[in-house]
Amino acid sequence: MVRELLSDKEKLARLRLSRTESIGDSVFWKLISAYGSAEEAIDRWRHSARKYEIRGEDAVFHEIDLIHKFGADFVFFEDEDYPKLLKQVSNPPPVLTFLGDRRKLSEFNKKNIVALIGARNSSVPANRFCEKLADDLGHNDVIIASGLAKGIDTYAHLGSIQTGTIAVLASGINVIYPKENAKLYAQIRENGIIFAEMPFDTSPQAHLFPKRNRIIAGVSVGVAVVEAAKQSGSLITARYALEYNREVFAVPGFPSDVRSEGGNALIKEGAIMVTSGDDILEHLFVREEKQKEINFLNESTERDLDESSDNVKSRLLNSLSTTAITVDELVSYVKLPPQQVLTVLMELELENRIERLPGQRVVLTPKM
Repeated sequence: MVRELLSDKEKLARLRLSRTESIGDSVFWKLISAYGSAEEAIDRWRHSARKYEIRGEDAVFHEIDLIHKFGADFVFFEDEDYPKLLKQVSNPPPVLTFLGDRRKLSEFNKKNIVALIGARNSSVPANRFCEKLADDLGHNDVIIASGLAKGIDTYAHLGSIQTGTIAVLASGINVIYPKENAKLYAQIRENGIIFAEMPFDTSPQAHLFPKRNRIIAGVSVGVAVVEAAKQSGSLITARYALEYNREVFAVPGFPSDVRSEGGNALIKEGAIMVTSGDDILEHLFVREEKQKEINFLNESTERDLDESSDNVKSRLLNSLSTTAITVDELVSYVKLPPQQVLTVLMELELENRIERLPGQRVVLTPKM
């Protein structure tokens, strides 16, 4: 029997915060750290001088009803079934929606998960290699994660349907993209796990795919790029894997094929070259050792952020004005880690020294 760590009221409050457009994962966890619970955070905001448009209870109850009618459910960060490796990354999703048997969540958490990703316009040889690679890893007790996209993702799932596969969507749990993968979606729903971070009915949008990619990297002990161009979402996932202290693997390809440029570049930069499943199996970490490494990394990173918070505040305030700029532009200008900037921006927002605007923009709070 799964032990419930959050009350129903706290789960509702966490869904309200996580469904509020102006609150990202970084802000969410900063609020939990500051106030101890989502309930308390909402209560504080309700009585603060500055009003925040928190997602209403009725809207969240409506989504909960839709989720359950669809046959899906929620898994919260505090739940025992929440992906264990994803818990170790900075600012993980507070809650995921999932389709599949909840018992599989526990089963998959006890195994190594490897992400297989790559081009949507993948070559036939790459597709065949990916499907065989997924099958070989699956028969060695490895769960395969991917993004249900065309090309490599599709064959990663096809090769691991019988042994264990996880699909992560860049949409709501009920939105199948691309449509031609509807049959595959149904097979994974029946035999594997489908995750979505976004609310029910959310359509896939360009800015949601990097969010999806960070989850694919976060649940995995390693990420393997089978075929990818230099500028592709697969390389974004590989960068997340490096940030999370995961292994990065890449399958080499013919130099003149643009679909091989990304994988070949990763190998030049130190990724482990893969020509068979054995290349991945030989480099997989023991899960407990990997978790210790990730814990150590996150703890040291948090200490670094605490030690330099005041200096970072000054740099950010000096870089901002009453003219809005995006967070990405600010990160590029101050040349600091994105996570550090996001954390300190939250502190400045709580101090009412900056304002967050739609479109991930920030401005200095006008002086009265």
